Amino acid sequence: MKQQHIILLIMLLAFCTVSGQYSNEVSGLIGYSNNGYSAAGNFHYYPDKNIGRYFEIGGYAGFLEEKQTGYDIPIEVYTLNVGYFTNIPLISNYSKSFLFSVGVGGVIGNESIDFSEIQLQEREFITTKGGAIYGGYGAAEADVKITNHLSAIARYTHFYHPESEIGKNKFMIGLGLAFKF
Repeated sequence: MKQQHIILLIMLLAFCTVSGQYSNEVSGLIGYSNNGYSAAGNFHYYPDKNIGRYFEIGGYAGFLEEKQTGYDIPIEVYTLNVGYFTNIPLISNYSKSFLFSVGVGGVIGNESIDFSEIQLQEREFITTKGGAIYGGYGAAEADVKITNHLSAIARYTHFYHPESEIGKNKFMIGLGLAFKF
C-alpha cells in the first residue's frame, strides 16, 4: 500500500515537470497533512504577468490517518482545486525574487477509508465509507526565485469540506518547486 502512495507522488511530480512546457507555471509540492503525508500539483495561468494575479487549477492527494477514535484509520483524499490568487506587494519585493501570494478557491473530490488495515474490536463498526466531497480552500504561498524559470515554494493550504463524514477541516503544509515558462 505504501509503495502505491510513493509511486503516485512520483507520478504527480513528474507530470508537473513534463507539462510545464505548455503553461505559464506549474508546481509540485510534497508535505505534511493531518497525521499523514500529501502531494499537490498546480497549474497557474497569469492573464497579465505584470499585475501579479493568477488563476490556479490543481490536484491534491492526501494519505492521512484518523487517530481520534483510538484506531489508526487510513484515509485517502483526492481533490481537484480551482482558485484565484494575488500577490501581496507589502510582503513581496520589487525585483520579484520573493513573492508572497494568497488565494481562495473551490474543491471537489473523493475521500475513502482503507478498511483492509483496520482491526476493530467485537461490536465496533465504522458506519461511513467516505465518498464525494466538495467545499473551499484558502492558501498562502511564498515563492523564492532560484533562476528565471525555477523557484522554490512553501505553501500552507486549508481545506474545508462541509459534506465530509471523516473530517470537515484538512490542511497541507508543503515544500516544492515551481517551473515558469
